[in-house]
Amino acid sequence: MSRSDSMTETGTGLAGVDYDSLTGLSGMNRFFELAPLKRDEYLAEGKDPVAVYFDLNGMKEFNMKFGFAEGDKLIRAMADVLIKHFGRECCGRFGGDRFTVVSCEDRIAEQIKAVFEECLSINEGKNLPLRVGIYKHSIGAVEPSTAFDRAKMACDVNRGSYVSRFAFFSTDMLAASRKKNHIIENLDRALKEGWVQVYYQPLIRSANSKVCDEEALARWIDPEKGFLSPADFIPVLEETKLIYKLDLYVTEQILKKFKIQDERGLYAVPCSVNVSRADFESCDIVEEIRKRVDDAGVSRERLTIEITESAMASDFEYMKKQVERFKELGFKVWMDDYGSGYSSPVILQKIKFDTIKLDMGFLAHFDDGNDSRVIISSLVKMAMGLGIDTVVEGVETEEQAEFLKVIGCSMLQGYHFCKPIPLSTVLGRYEKGEQIGFENPGEVRYYSEIGSVNLYDMSFSADGEGRFEDYFDTMPMAIIEVKAGAYEVIRSNRPYLDFMKDYISNSVISADIEAQKACRALFKSLKRCADDGKQMIIALNAGEGKKLHILLRRIAENPVSKAKAVMLVILSIADEGQDLAISYDSIARALSADFMYLYHVDLRTDRFVEYSLGDDESDMSVERRGDDFFNAARADAMTRLYEGDRDYFIKAFTRENVLSAIDEHGSFKITYRLLINGQPVYMDMKALRMGGGNRYIVIGVNNVDARMKQQDELERMNEERIIYSRIMALSGNYICFYTVDPENDYYMSYHASGEFYDGGWSIVGTDFFKDAYEQSEKAIFEDDLELFRRSFSKDKVMKQIEKNGIFTLTYRMKFGDKVKYVLLKVACVTEYDRKQLVVGLLDIDERKKREREYALKLAAARNRVHLDELTGVKDKHAYVDVESEINTLIQEGNATPFALILLDIIGLKKVNDAKGHDAGDDHLKEGCRIVCDVFHHSPVYRVGGDEFVVIATGRDYDQIDVLMDHLLKKNKANKAKGGVMVAGGAACYSDELSVEGLFRRADEAMHKNKEELSRI
Repeated sequence: MSRSDSMTETGTGLAGVDYDSLTGLSGMNRFFELAPLKRDEYLAEGKDPVAVYFDLNGMKEFNMKFGFAEGDKLIRAMADVLIKHFGRECCGRFGGDRFTVVSCEDRIAEQIKAVFEECLSINEGKNLPLRVGIYKHSIGAVEPSTAFDRAKMACDVNRGSYVSRFAFFSTDMLAASRKKNHIIENLDRALKEGWVQVYYQPLIRSANSKVCDEEALARWIDPEKGFLSPADFIPVLEETKLIYKLDLYVTEQILKKFKIQDERGLYAVPCSVNVSRADFESCDIVEEIRKRVDDAGVSRERLTIEITESAMASDFEYMKKQVERFKELGFKVWMDDYGSGYSSPVILQKIKFDTIKLDMGFLAHFDDGNDSRVIISSLVKMAMGLGIDTVVEGVETEEQAEFLKVIGCSMLQGYHFCKPIPLSTVLGRYEKGEQIGFENPGEVRYYSEIGSVNLYDMSFSADGEGRFEDYFDTMPMAIIEVKAGAYEVIRSNRPYLDFMKDYISNSVISADIEAQKACRALFKSLKRCADDGKQMIIALNAGEGKKLHILLRRIAENPVSKAKAVMLVILSIADEGQDLAISYDSIARALSADFMYLYHVDLRTDRFVEYSLGDDESDMSVERRGDDFFNAARADAMTRLYEGDRDYFIKAFTRENVLSAIDEHGSFKITYRLLINGQPVYMDMKALRMGGGNRYIVIGVNNVDARMKQQDELERMNEERIIYSRIMALSGNYICFYTVDPENDYYMSYHASGEFYDGGWSIVGTDFFKDAYEQSEKAIFEDDLELFRRSFSKDKVMKQIEKNGIFTLTYRMKFGDKVKYVLLKVACVTEYDRKQLVVGLLDIDERKKREREYALKLAAARNRVHLDELTGVKDKHAYVDVESEINTLIQEGNATPFALILLDIIGLKKVNDAKGHDAGDDHLKEGCRIVCDVFHHSPVYRVGGDEFVVIATGRDYDQIDVLMDHLLKKNKANKAKGGVMVAGGAACYSDELSVEGLFRRADEAMHKNKEELSRI
């Protein structure tokens, strides 16, 4: 027997005190008394003791997923594993999912690895990883509480890991802990006394190299500790949920900065504040920021909110709602550190960020080959396609900056331009004229549009082979600013610079008269394109028998300087005598991203060349030549167009109509449906003249099916909104309508109240029933959650509609701090030749209140009548009423989880026969007391002479096995001392059609239990 065992047996005051009821292990106080004894025992044996701290990682989420009962099972299983490997006397539970152990240093690593291995299979595979920290006595003798505090420090080192790990305490951890405590204890003082200062780092607009935004960054300069890195204090404040104080302080400093700049008449660009995920848990950070900005009289668009990518990963739907709140209030929201974790484009699809900041890690490998450049370019191009601006952090060299400007990155940030500096330095640079220069607010949109053009957008190889190495070997492109007859290249790509160096300098800028004419023609075309805004393709004689084909398109106009920005793309360089198909092959390639088909038509001869996409949707080399283009087009229309559009197309698409529209409007456009694989697909055709006279036109056909169908869908939804709004106005008690496509589960809500959306429900989505299941936990009252999830599935809804024509379900929903009864109705209708589910949610709370009031009054009256005189519990008549009510709920599909327990007082007849009915009544009342004591949260009914029924719901239902085990223990104790015994059988409701079937199962279980009790 160990010393601890002997002390427990001999009554030192520890026995029976502070035991954990769930696991049977010592609680904290008792363990702290036993731990020194075990420590001394190891020391006496010449072994070095260790204090070990165990923490199950993710217990909160486990309980949410599987329930608290399953969580308790896991904790008990964990305790059993620790007892097996360390012995009961060496283990304790500190509450929740935290355990402590005393062991010895020489074998602790082996023991922990064995625990890790065994924990993989406990609780039928429903388990969690472990974090373990170890404090070695050999480091220094300390009190048990201190030893386990230090073991916890080591445990928390692996807080972010989701695999089982252990760590030993080190003195570095103690220093870190002291620093952490210093930060926590001094935060308020640091903010009040100015230890925390706000520094500002500029963001540079790529299109004009001026400061267009600033980022506010906190710096802690401690009078005792010196300069504290943000990496020191920000994680601590996030962990302790104090970060909101810092972020609101930074916000206030930004607002003061704006006021100073405004008073001095200085340009003040927008400034961003970093908002932590923990801010949303500590306060209503959206409202707190809004209030401060409005109280300062500052326009909300001047303050930008930065939220990290990792913050979005935790409770995505909640964070999506917060981002939307900021944006609805007029704040811009940026995603910070995009690419630092497991970046998903789906986030950008679901949340419309104004800007994404690419993590500086992308530039870390900038000089290691093309991979980094390809990735950055692809991300920038993706963001452009979504209409999102981009920032790249960590720019340190001119080469990096130039590359990012070329690919269309909107803004740049890094030490190459400026490190973070305090406001005093910013203002000092203003006074000395040393600042980079802040952009004029009136020119923001102009330079934003220029900067967002990707000069590597036509990402195909110049030699046509498309090798990966040639990802950036694209057409020469530049953006030229045209202003008052002056021309300035403000952005260009590398191929353009090479072209100008290797070709133009040797031919165009020469004595060649034709080349000089070409330059004058180019400038004239640039001015014309800048003035009228029409896209054009021009052909220029470049000298030495060469011809250039150049695409020009105006992309922006400066409202301040009136300058215009024109995009110039050199499509091809060809010999003047080159065949038409070869000369314009590059044009076809250049426009391949926009058009499925291209036609080049000679209006003098009506001859044409057709370019169409190859199998890989990028190869434009497949071509057809023909004569009499317009007649050929009409012939094609009779076989290739959707029947309903043929007559319309043939009447509209004539030579006269096309040329008349081009002369009057600059282009001819028509939309029609083309048959592709037998299905009608919307196409958009556009025709315009080519440069160099009126001889040639180019006709492009592109696929606009998705856009047109989306437009049709929006029109349909708008009609639905009107219809449902009218219904809502007439009915008054509908909370929300949804329409759901049963084919793909796409859904849209109509006319829902703000408090309905605040409850967590989505407005639109792609999987209605799945989303309803996931979002129900936040929005549906806890007692009705299981009912909703069990009843509201697509299969059950469709079956009930097929059977009854409508699906209905009644339950309670949470609206802020209110709980209301609602009635869900689902019907199936046919709209636009397809089935559609209409889901309506009605507020029936007032009706339910009246029904409840009536039911309570009726129940009170019944209770006065239907009470058993002898025992005081409800009688058989009361049970018959409640059984009828439960049967109704079962038929409606609204029954909540419950169990029926049938009980029999054993030996009542023998007592009556041997001792008389008075003794029998006492025996019966004692048996009833036992039943009420065991099932004290549930109603008890006496349904016969010695028979009782209990209907268990809620807590009693969740612990039905525990309660039946408790009854068994009472029976064993009472049999030993000759007391009253009660046989019982329980049956949990599953899919019975009525209570009768449940009653039979409970009766069988009760008789089986009675036989078992007779053998005790």
